[in-house]
Amino acid sequence: MKLNVEGMNESAGVQERKTQKRKKGPDDQLSVSAISALSPEHPLDICVINGDWRKAHMANIIIARKTPGGFAAVGFLVDTWGVGLKDGFMHKSLSRTELDQLLSMAGRNFELVECPLSLAQKLVYGGLAWARQNGFRVPSEVIRSLRILPAPTVEPDLSGFGAEDGKPVLVGTLANIKKFLTRQ
Repeated sequence: MKLNVEGMNESAGVQERKTQKRKKGPDDQLSVSAISALSPEHPLDICVINGDWRKAHMANIIIARKTPGGFAAVGFLVDTWGVGLKDGFMHKSLSRTELDQLLSMAGRNFELVECPLSLAQKLVYGGLAWARQNGFRVPSEVIRSLRILPAPTVEPDLSGFGAEDGKPVLVGTLANIKKFLTRQ
């Protein structure tokens, strides 16, 4: 079975989304079916991170919420030494089996451990602030995926980003580095 992946890389393309009207019920509350699949109003099913993220300086975070249409899952790649919020993916309307397969595939490359939502929030929104502060491009698909994670009520703490001197460390080919330095 092929999963609908958005935002994995630039060549994957961007799937168009139709704007969904938020319908209200008789008590003037939003109906469950009108809430976006990525809304933090849906119950959290799982939040995991690679267990070696501190040592690797690269956090792979997967968040899944239970929706009326199945599960919505979003993954974020946060480079704590370099570009900050670097990449991500989004899946909507996954079955439990598809979600388990996604987690199994991600777990092949590194051990996934439970992650408090507050840590995910700190890393993801901190990575976004770090990227913006240092002029790095964040893919628009990743920005749209942020809806799954409530925004912090305070300014993100950037003390865990950058090398020991507080400056970004960029590793890779010149072409790859240019990709993150190009604002679109």
